Amino acid sequence: MPHRHLVFDVNETLLDLAPLDSVFESLFGSAAVRQQWFENLLHWSTITTLTGEFRDFTQLADACLEALAGDKPLARSDKDRVFDAIATLAPHPEVSDALTLLREHGFKLVALTNSAQKTVDQQFAHAGLTPLFDHVLSVDHARKYKPHPAAYAVAANALDCDLFALRLIAAHDWDVTGAIRAGCAGAFVARHGAVMNPVGEVPDIVGTDLADVAQRIIEHDG
Repeated sequence: MPHRHLVFDVNETLLDLAPLDSVFESLFGSAAVRQQWFENLLHWSTITTLTGEFRDFTQLADACLEALAGDKPLARSDKDRVFDAIATLAPHPEVSDALTLLREHGFKLVALTNSAQKTVDQQFAHAGLTPLFDHVLSVDHARKYKPHPAAYAVAANALDCDLFALRLIAAHDWDVTGAIRAGCAGAFVARHGAVMNPVGEVPDIVGTDLADVAQRIIEHDG
């Protein structure tokens, strides 16, 4: 069946995290630490979901910064530099046009992120993406982080549809796999030549960026 309800991951899928590199290089001496921090943040969001101890994503992000700093605690002003940069991330260059094209073809668009609702609202307001979406949502409402099935249900509830009516679009193979196993369709944005881990679920749509994925979605479900 065609999937006319599209659910988009936010960070890395829509918004480019590269501007964070200079901040992390300034604070930790290496831009590569940004990826380490982000992976640790995803790791701990999974742990809190599995153990039933939900913590706000911003709180987890703060704690992961402290873990990186070790025995040299970061000043509040240094942490604020990271969070200010997150709030003002720009979309990848092709994102706005791709989303506009999907809307023109009648798809419903929903953003669903592990970030706190306040954070994604700030990000979308700054990036000018809010008008392109029917709903901008955080998994806060489920108190479970993706890839838990309850997280994807936040989007289904907002759209008043079943999970199988959704297609989740993400640049993370774990997110695509979680959505498919929850009953959704998936689409993988293979940025920078990324590939799906073979232990995960292979979606029926894969593209090199969001423009490519959007065109494939239109051809498949339009």
